[in-house]
Amino acid sequence: MRQTRVLLIEDDPAISMIVEEMMMDLGMTSVTTAGRLPAALEAATSGGFDCAIVDLKLHGQETFEVARILTERNIPFAFFTGYAADSLREYASQSVLPKPFGEADLKGILDHLLRSDGSG
Repeated sequence: MRQTRVLLIEDDPAISMIVEEMMMDLGMTSVTTAGRLPAALEAATSGGFDCAIVDLKLHGQETFEVARILTERNIPFAFFTGYAADSLREYASQSVLPKPFGEADLKGILDHLLRSDGSG
């Protein structure tokens, strides 16, 4: 079975825990979480992930720099947000997992990302 490592960037600990559990139930073998922008930037820079789910804002700070790093490292990712699509600015064509979502939605986006070439 393929080892699948996911980076989850989410600032709400309860949501992060629920999503991490869903990911493990869906067969992901490793989920690394980051809830603050410095930790998210460090994790994105260190790499070692097959894909990432990135909350658009962490404690009010936009995560576009994280998105830029993931793009440069060719790590496919989707934004995880309850904000409108126009909030994504230059990443408007990026895949989005809208909040709220269910396990089937998460599975769909993970399947898409894991088949992706890094362009989202």
